[in-house]
Amino acid sequence: MDLYKLNPDKVNGRSSLSKINPISFKNEKKLQTCIENNLELTIGPKFVATEFTVGKYRLDTVAYDDEVKAFVIIEYKKTTKYSVIDQGYAYLNTLLNHKADFVLAYNERYGESQSIDYFDWSQVRLIFIAQSFDDYQKDAADNPSLPIELYEANLFSNNELIFNKISKGIGMQKTANNVEKISSDVSKSETIKIKDAKDLRLVSEEELLAKSNENVQEVYAKIKEALLTWDTRFEVKVTKVYVGFRIDRHNVVDLLPQKKKLKIWINLSKGELDDSVHLFRDVSHTGHWGNGDYELSIANDEQLEYILSLMKQAWRKHS
Repeated sequence: MDLYKLNPDKVNGRSSLSKINPISFKNEKKLQTCIENNLELTIGPKFVATEFTVGKYRLDTVAYDDEVKAFVIIEYKKTTKYSVIDQGYAYLNTLLNHKADFVLAYNERYGESQSIDYFDWSQVRLIFIAQSFDDYQKDAADNPSLPIELYEANLFSNNELIFNKISKGIGMQKTANNVEKISSDVSKSETIKIKDAKDLRLVSEEELLAKSNENVQEVYAKIKEALLTWDTRFEVKVTKVYVGFRIDRHNVVDLLPQKKKLKIWINLSKGELDDSVHLFRDVSHTGHWGNGDYELSIANDEQLEYILSLMKQAWRKHS
């Protein structure tokens, strides 16, 4: 990745570019400290512990994703000469075999008294952060359901840090109808079934869509395309019970594809949504999965333009 600085010439009106050279982190610890101090900004989960010793391993960073109630292990690497799969499963197995240690660390960090059953152990994952990864490592981790993610962190001489998540499934071109169904109900906790890291399987966007009919899939695709067109900052966060579209770690809209309908939540508090035809219902006093006090289920795109106009209200607020 090349980074350039634009140098305007006020005399003749011409501009020139000067290249900003990349520099390496002197050691893994410097990168680790940088990320830990800015964990929620860069990756999203909350910090729990650093240099966490458990079993026979010492884990660089332990974090917690409160949206899916699952722990996240973060490891920092300076070299590409290691296996993301072997090391990843070894660390994840350690986590699953020492659940009480992670719960204790969380409770001590946040002054809570949660039990093991409070957490979703089927959604734990491991993140590797390095300056670069080779093709073998990228290919090994290139599976949306694999609980291992790769991030590249490049530091430049002007102290600018480029932080990039390696996308999964590029070029696979699978439609939702082609995705193998792993579970009949992904919304149910699989904690009891998880015995070791080989049983771990993160829920993918395609898996949630696989159970929906063509109309629901089409409406979902149109909404997603509109959101990503409005703002390139939108991040797609998949959970067991919805797909969140968020900006700066804040959910704006949540979508849940069902068999015959698409359930939508707009993240605005009661009284904030200007819905002149009263299409969305107030769920401020009703249990629901998504974020916000407004919920709607639709089976087609007949009112999509109006629905998108309501979504824009939440987008404008949170952007």
